[in-house]
Amino acid sequence: MATEKKQVLTVKSIRSVNTGNILQSIMANRNSTRSMLAKENKISLMTVKHVVDDLIAAKILVEKDSCNADVGRNPKVLEIAENYGNIVCVNLTSEDEISFLIYDIYEKLIEEQSISLTSGKPYREGLLMAIEAVKDKLKSVSTMTVGIAVFVPSAYDEKVDLVNYDLIADFKELHIRSLFEEEFGLKNVLILHDVFAAARSEYDSLNPEMESQFYFYCGYGVGGYFIHKNEAVAGSENMAGEVGKMLVSMEGEGGSCVTLEDVVSISAAKRKMKECGMDMHFSEMLDMYQDRDERAVELLTPILNTISKVLYNLLWVYNPTRIVVDSCKSGYSEIIAEHFKNFMEEMRNDAIPIHVQIRQARYNEYHMMRGCFYMVRNAWIEEIADFVQ
Repeated sequence: MATEKKQVLTVKSIRSVNTGNILQSIMANRNSTRSMLAKENKISLMTVKHVVDDLIAAKILVEKDSCNADVGRNPKVLEIAENYGNIVCVNLTSEDEISFLIYDIYEKLIEEQSISLTSGKPYREGLLMAIEAVKDKLKSVSTMTVGIAVFVPSAYDEKVDLVNYDLIADFKELHIRSLFEEEFGLKNVLILHDVFAAARSEYDSLNPEMESQFYFYCGYGVGGYFIHKNEAVAGSENMAGEVGKMLVSMEGEGGSCVTLEDVVSISAAKRKMKECGMDMHFSEMLDMYQDRDERAVELLTPILNTISKVLYNLLWVYNPTRIVVDSCKSGYSEIIAEHFKNFMEEMRNDAIPIHVQIRQARYNEYHMMRGCFYMVRNAWIEEIADFVQ
């Protein structure tokens, strides 16, 4: 294993870290004082003064009288300047719909809209229409846009600015980051794999520093992401999360090899429902399974067994502290997680038992794009920290 290189600390890099930490603290607590910032970040009051004074001079921070003091002189509190900022999160994970959210810098949702795409029209045409809708909404927002996150359903190659087009064919030769940079006049544009953003948010929600997590998503697409000691494993070509492309032998299919996505995704399950004459919504079928309906159990059990075997094999590859199961249909992720827990109980008598915490995703990340918001805001903070020196 290669030895990790230690970061060389310089006066400039230490100051940049302190600036970033101070901004993060102020965003977490809008009533921060200089002394609170010094204590929270374990730095001297003089260091805080130098950083804060520069941020005020750059018109990024403002200092106001606090309204919370009962007696005596009100202490000065620090806030981000009112013209900062908003962050746009755009969801490009469906061929049928493009949705977007606009947050303020403190994560308050300001605007939300979904745009249905016209069948038969080029995807790029629908995307440009959605971009115009975002611009139109931003006209009514008083703050400046400081960053944009674009949520995509497959691996993204930053070097060539292209998304793997296996799920949305019109992504081929579509340079999404360049398009958004040009349309919005911004450099802080992040193109993020939807599974990575969700995995990141789930990881950050629980004691992140020393734990490891494998996040498994099973919706209309199938993906996964491994994070170990706060580092996401993306692979040499950013394909490490594409577990849906794994080849499996599906039960009852004569041992033929197909991709995991082709047999366990919601789309695959719905095809099976149609073949079995189950003319109903997927959610209804999940309810029937929970009620132990014979047809639903017969249809889902081979699918759930396949998922459990794949997750079990992944335990031996990654050995994570926990596995988080997610889906755009919470009922599906609940059933998958429960089935895998039972599967693990059955495997306890293995010669070498393996232990893992199994749970459903905490956040409805697929729709709210919370992880994207934080990554874009952090990129903006880093940009400020490098600029204000």
